[in-house]
Amino acid sequence: MRPVSIRVKLTAWYVLVFGVVLACFCISIYVMMESKLLHSVDRRLQTMAELISKTELCAVPNFLPPDFERRLNRIFGTRPVGKFVRVLDLSGEIGSRTDNIDEDKIPVNKDLVREVVAKGEIIYETQTPLGPDMPIRFINFPVKSFKGNKIRGVVQVGTSLGFVRESMRNLLVVFFLLVPTLLFVAAVVGIFLAGKALKPLREIARTTRHITVNNLEERITVPVARDDVGQLASTINGMLDRLSLSFQKINQFTADASHELRTPLTIMRGELEIALRGERTPEEYLETLGSSLEEVERMSRIVNDLLLLSKSDMGQEVMHRDPVDLCVLLTNLLSHFRILADEQRIQLSSDLDEVETVFGDQLRLRQLMVNLLTNAIRYTPAEGKINLALKNVESGVEISVADTGIGIPAEDIPRIFDRFYRADKARSRQYGGSGLGLSIVKWIVNAHQGTIKVDSVVGEGSVFRVVLPTEKKI
Repeated sequence: MRPVSIRVKLTAWYVLVFGVVLACFCISIYVMMESKLLHSVDRRLQTMAELISKTELCAVPNFLPPDFERRLNRIFGTRPVGKFVRVLDLSGEIGSRTDNIDEDKIPVNKDLVREVVAKGEIIYETQTPLGPDMPIRFINFPVKSFKGNKIRGVVQVGTSLGFVRESMRNLLVVFFLLVPTLLFVAAVVGIFLAGKALKPLREIARTTRHITVNNLEERITVPVARDDVGQLASTINGMLDRLSLSFQKINQFTADASHELRTPLTIMRGELEIALRGERTPEEYLETLGSSLEEVERMSRIVNDLLLLSKSDMGQEVMHRDPVDLCVLLTNLLSHFRILADEQRIQLSSDLDEVETVFGDQLRLRQLMVNLLTNAIRYTPAEGKINLALKNVESGVEISVADTGIGIPAEDIPRIFDRFYRADKARSRQYGGSGLGLSIVKWIVNAHQGTIKVDSVVGEGSVFRVVLPTEKKI
């Protein structure tokens, strides 16, 4: 089955809700109209009954004066059209009546008359002696004595409700003609408005369908009005921006990874081909094998770092939360790195204060410091200086590694934590490294809810500051 479009669904719901509201409105109008007409009839009957009860026509209710209608005409100035009157005694017997009423067709409800006499209240009654299409409305009005409140008879005034029924039928005809017409108009207007409202969505869908990997720079036109459609377009554009940036990073990452892995493979292949072209001394073979082993170790480090970062991206790398004494950890590392620094004729100093305990993964924190110190030694020339500091700060514990190395250009600082990214001066292979060390540092810092900042001046050195929150700071 063909799916129903949103435009049709919106129109259907609009027509349904409008139809329900219209039906409730028509029913309310019908009920109110009928009530108003009936109330108007009752008011006229009551006015006429009150006037009759105060005249001499009710003086002797058991006597039928031959000139009853003439006297009635004299009281009202004209003969009441469409109404009949009869005066009853306390038992319900007719004392006087107009000639336009037939007692056989419209009998007296004596039980109702006795109830009026007993309660002294006005009681209305509707009868259908001439059929359901010709109802007759009565008022039973108690006649009280001129001196006191003693009931001495009942005045009945009646009229046909035919005109009320006719008016209500005419109203129903109007409703039956008007409601379908309004529903049809509502459907047409609903289709038009829904189409107009959904037009921007169709444009968004059309543009989105044409966006592929080859044209990720294309964007959806955002409407001027900042409504829901505008927010949707902005959200999709934001998603496309993130996707475009991710594809760029993936492409750059793939190119850099290929370059980093291809270079040692090319070196190994060249050295092995040279070694196989002719007879070589055992020392030359050993040198070739040693060089190949170095390249294999380099590729192994790259692969291991890539695997670590990949697992961290997928959330598969678990971070432990154990108490870590950073002062002890850094002191142990200094003994090892002082040897490396002495080999490069670099002065390595430290300024370690007693700090609060940090909760984290000791192995990863050690890896973080190894990467920072290794970078500092790698990019600091001979006779340079490196200082490792540890202290408490307001937001936790700060570790800083300051060197007097080659420095980092200001335009490269925002990207030094990207994978395989190295500043131009650090691109040459003479410094070694895979370009993943600072990416791992950034990941470890983020995993510990910390921050890392870099201050650097080309030719003067760099300072890496890592702030890790303590348990009470998190």
